[in-house]
Amino acid sequence: MSLQFEKFMRDMDAGSFHIIYAQISKDGQVIDDWARFPAKPRFESYSTSKTFTAVGVGIAIDEGLISLDERISDSFREESFDVVNPNALNITVKDMLTMTSGLSEPMFFRDSYERAHVRDWIRHFYKTGKFDNAPGTKFLYNNVNPYLLGCLIEKKAGKNLLEYLRYRLFEPLEIHNPDWTICPKGHTVAANGMAINIDEMSRFGQMLLDGGTFKGKRIISESFVRNMTTSHIASDDSIPGSPPIQAGYGYQTWIDDVNKCAYLWGIFGQYCIVMPEKNMVITIMALQDDDGGSNGDYNTSPLRAKIWEDLVTQF
Repeated sequence: MSLQFEKFMRDMDAGSFHIIYAQISKDGQVIDDWARFPAKPRFESYSTSKTFTAVGVGIAIDEGLISLDERISDSFREESFDVVNPNALNITVKDMLTMTSGLSEPMFFRDSYERAHVRDWIRHFYKTGKFDNAPGTKFLYNNVNPYLLGCLIEKKAGKNLLEYLRYRLFEPLEIHNPDWTICPKGHTVAANGMAINIDEMSRFGQMLLDGGTFKGKRIISESFVRNMTTSHIASDDSIPGSPPIQAGYGYQTWIDDVNKCAYLWGIFGQYCIVMPEKNMVITIMALQDDDGGSNGDYNTSPLRAKIWEDLVTQF
């Protein structure tokens, strides 16, 4: 066990932290590994699902099904038939990937009324969304963007996002029988709802670190991974906001330009941090209510501060 990891785990024991799993890989090998449950069962990974969806978009682009510049509304004419706002009609795949769809209010967060009561989420998006900004100009983190990307892939591929990725992403990463929540109409939620364990999450991070390959197999183009893990826009204080340690947003991926890493982040303490210059992947899964949960806000997290203080900045 590395000295940095030992200190991190001591800090976890000394504080009010509820870690489920912690794992660090360097040069493709696991060097630190801790699990609260020896069997390593799967748990909800929350918004880390968004980055899996982004990889799905990249694979679909590689296969010629979609393009970054195509308008989302062109594939959902029935749901957007009465929309006249050009901001809503001109949203592209890239705008959705970078959380710059033009919305001024977030949609379909887990505790929202619409999540519990609306059946047709696509129609609801076009009918009630507040498209006050031109697409591509303003960051607003929300769940409807990745959801619509998943629906777009489903429309083009003829199968839902989970099934589309089953043999293109999950099986190559040795993630067998994946679990992913569906909406009332049967579409993969895409923004969250994936159950995964620490080894599976870490392998996904390793695939990104290796430029889209895993064990010598090409899963997604290197150019897409490079663009995905590059900052395209500075995030702001929108809900759920931007962590102080993070400077920008890529394709459904948070970017820390200061420490030169890209990371998946899910509420309650789910992190997969890809550090190319150190050839490392740091993966944490937790049940931490003050990491974006009801006992804290999205811009402050004692757990995240410790991850960066003890691990990200120390290796």
